[in-house]
Amino acid sequence: MEKSARPHGDEQIVEAAKALQANRTGLLLTGRIKNGELQLDQSTLDQIRQQYPDADVAFVALNSPFDAESVAV
Repeated sequence: MEKSARPHGDEQIVEAAKALQANRTGLLLTGRIKNGELQLDQSTLDQIRQQYPDADVAFVALNSPFDAESVAV
């Protein structure tokens, strides 16, 4: 049986993201790493377009180990 990076499903991810968003400032980036590439969720891309419509910026994500086994919600 193959292990899933998201064993509890996308619905729980969305609920967790809503709780985090309610209690923080800035952007909450959600997505997944697939085949070695970061894929941001559509809701994240929409947030970026809304908050920074004309931006040309780079970012660094800290405290993001990208270890699907240990950080899966």
